[in-house]
Amino acid sequence: MAFEDSGEGGGILGSIGESIKGILAGVALFPASLFLIYQVETCEQAGAALKGAVPAAQAQAGLASYVTGKLSANSLGGEFVKPGKYISYSQSSEVYAWEETSKEDSNKKKTYDCKLDWVSSPKNPRDFKSSQCKSKQYHRSTVEDKDSYASDARIKGEEGKTYTVHLGEVDFTSEVGSIVPEAGQLSRGTVEDGYLYLSEKCARDTVEGCERISVSVVPIPEENMTFVGSVSGASVGKFTSKEGNKFLNASVGDYLTTMKDIQSDDNVQKWVMRGVCFVVMWVSFILLLGPLMSLLSFIPFVGEFGKAALSIFLGIIAFLITGITILLVKFWYIWLILGLAAIGYAIYKRKAATA
Repeated sequence: MAFEDSGEGGGILGSIGESIKGILAGVALFPASLFLIYQVETCEQAGAALKGAVPAAQAQAGLASYVTGKLSANSLGGEFVKPGKYISYSQSSEVYAWEETSKEDSNKKKTYDCKLDWVSSPKNPRDFKSSQCKSKQYHRSTVEDKDSYASDARIKGEEGKTYTVHLGEVDFTSEVGSIVPEAGQLSRGTVEDGYLYLSEKCARDTVEGCERISVSVVPIPEENMTFVGSVSGASVGKFTSKEGNKFLNASVGDYLTTMKDIQSDDNVQKWVMRGVCFVVMWVSFILLLGPLMSLLSFIPFVGEFGKAALSIFLGIIAFLITGITILLVKFWYIWLILGLAAIGYAIYKRKAATA
């Protein structure tokens, strides 16, 4: 039997009361979304900071520089992977354990229950609110999350000189991707559907208490790589831009190919963040109109349709405002010129009218 936690008040008044509280969150989220848009559009990205980098032979203070050559490093292994030619090794685990769930009805009454699911950090069921769930067994994770990088990494430049680099400081592009080790690369365990299992039983069936492990490695590419940052002597480190940001990026191929990869990743990241800004603004509008949404939910037949239509309308408004704000931030100088021109025209018309 699920555990019920009644909200403050009930029915339409209780629902509207809760939604009024949400207005405060909406008031905070709207300016936050505008601030996020400003940050996204004005933040310095690697592609812009490293543009115009010079070869290592021409490296000098204040300019980004790069090295193209073959990467090598000490063999790297892990708890579940045999040593090999890897840039990095990563592991994390999930346990098929009990997780608390909750549902809220139109009267703001919360019902607590629990279910078995893959959980990265299982909680002790004794802390659950449902009395029925408190007696469930507590399953802990036995594998520690870990990320490690190969040591003594060196780049043998095309001109024959060797440079050292700390791989943990490098931002690799999506072209230098991670893979799930194959059976022959594992020191123990069984891979099934992209996860590592320490028992055959768990690999075959999903059973309470089973643990699955995500293991990935980034192989050292066979091709030449280009590292763009700051070359100093026989080492490659982070480049500090005029804005004080630090960058050290790498990809497969020559300098031009690497810069294209960096720019491509920058664009993807920017569009993802723009999407986040749009969602934050959309949610703020929904919260601001929470009382109206609550009223609509109590209208038979058309209430849910009205809520959906209003949400879509607010989404369109949020999309338009997000787009306009992006344009205002990116092309502020054009708006400034237009504003000054408008002020000048208004002054001219006023003088002409009084002449």
